[in-house]
Amino acid sequence: MTDHTTDFQPPIPTIPLFGQSWYERGFGYWTKRALISIALGLLLLLSVVFIWAVVATIIDKASSWPRIALVLLVTAGIAWSHYIGFKQVRARNINPTLNTAAGSAGLVTGAAAYGGSGLAGGLILLGQVFVVGWVTANFVYSLRRYVSPFEVRAVRQMQEWFTQHPELPNSQRPKQFQK
Repeated sequence: MTDHTTDFQPPIPTIPLFGQSWYERGFGYWTKRALISIALGLLLLLSVVFIWAVVATIIDKASSWPRIALVLLVTAGIAWSHYIGFKQVRARNINPTLNTAAGSAGLVTGAAAYGGSGLAGGLILLGQVFVVGWVTANFVYSLRRYVSPFEVRAVRQMQEWFTQHPELPNSQRPKQFQK
């Protein structure tokens, strides 16, 4: 009688931040996933609080027409930021080879303001308005099944490998790759 179990293992790709832990999806993997989501959630909260504080202060001091114009501009900027942020993060997850630099203008503006430029300090709001959508998109995508485009690519490679090796029994496959 022939033993149908095999002892060979697939070539498991290593991905940034997770190494090979994504393959078995054990405690270390889920701990890193939770920390990434918490960090992005805190960054999102900080951005929203900052935008709210600056806009509320300006609205409190402005007269009626500038107040309306500011609210409309900020709302349009946040909406545009979310549209672009979700579009870029989705595209990056569909095609992991894409390299998008979303939100870099806002981050540079914040760095310039920290350096002491008064004009750049006034533009922090503008930068945050355009960064918040990218942060929101990354936070939402961190809660999905696969956290990064590298993991999506690695899972696709493994699915292809398991398709080419149907003789490998389910007992030797991680749960996510079982038949």
